[in-house]
Formats: sequence, structure tokens, C-alpha cells
Amino acid sequence: MMTVKKFKLFTPSNVHKEEQWLTEMSQKGLHFTKYRLGMYYFEEEPNYSYVYQIDFRDADDDYFQLYKDAGWDHVESFIQKFHYFRMPANQENIKKIYSDRESVKETFQRMIQFYLVMFLALLGCQAGLIATWKGYVFQIIAASLVGLVFILYLYVFFTLKRKIDYYK
Repeated sequence: MMTVKKFKLFTPSNVHKEEQWLTEMSQKGLHFTKYRLGMYYFEEEPNYSYVYQIDFRDADDDYFQLYKDAGWDHVESFIQKFHYFRMPANQENIKKIYSDRESVKETFQRMIQFYLVMFLALLGCQAGLIATWKGYVFQIIAASLVGLVFILYLYVFFTLKRKIDYYK
């Protein structure tokens, strides 16, 4: 079997689009095996096709057992929060777990809490940049990069909040 790598970025609020993309890749014979910072790893096997589901939460053995009992295979976990599952596409009545409106809303709420902690840590780490500001070129470049990340976080918060409002 051959491993294929594909680089693609999804925002946290687009988890459904990520699932759809992984399922479409599987229909083309590329089956997801691993994720590392925007890089997706696939095994090539044209004879199978899977449907994918992604969940965001802290997980324990009972959580993984719930998915297993429902017919989902655990493929990968990223930062021990994003969990990737798959089920053969030829199964009848594929039922996603935690896919009701309330569960989806709670998932997006957990994402906001997680990314808020990350955002506050980012701001805290930048205190030194502000405290030692002399206007050096490298400080301006660093501040510009932090500004871009700041804007990205605002976008993530905005899109997650819209998703939460949609599922209310």
C-alpha cells in the first residue's frame, strides 16, 4: 500500500466539511490514517470506501467503546481533543454519534472554550514583546505575525459563535 499526503486547512467550525472531504477522498480510494498540523496521511486502497466522523472532546475508554459498539473504528486523535472515526460506507443506516442539535452545539461550545484558553495563552506570551518594545524591525515583524494570528482567532470565535447560534 502506498501512503499519500495531502495538505489542507479547515477551521474548527468547518468540521462537517472536513468529514465530507475525508469521505470523498475515501470514495477515491484514499483512506485517512493520520493528521499532523494540516497534513493528512492516506493509505491507497481502491476496493474500500468509508464514511468519517470527527468529534471534539476529552475522551476516555468508555467514550471510545461507545463508538466501537456503534460500529465506528477509531482512526486517529489529534491533540487528544479531535477524534477521527470511520465506518465502511456500505453499512446500512449509518448513524452518527453526538450528531443531534444539542450535542453539536455542545461540541462547538467546547471548541470555543478550548480556543479561548489558547488565545489567552497567546496574549500572555506576548507581554514580553510589549514590555520591551523599542520598535526594532524584528519586533515589528513579530507584532505583525501576532496580529495575523489574533485576527485568525477572532475569525474562529466568530464562526464558532455563529454555529452555536444556529444550533440553539
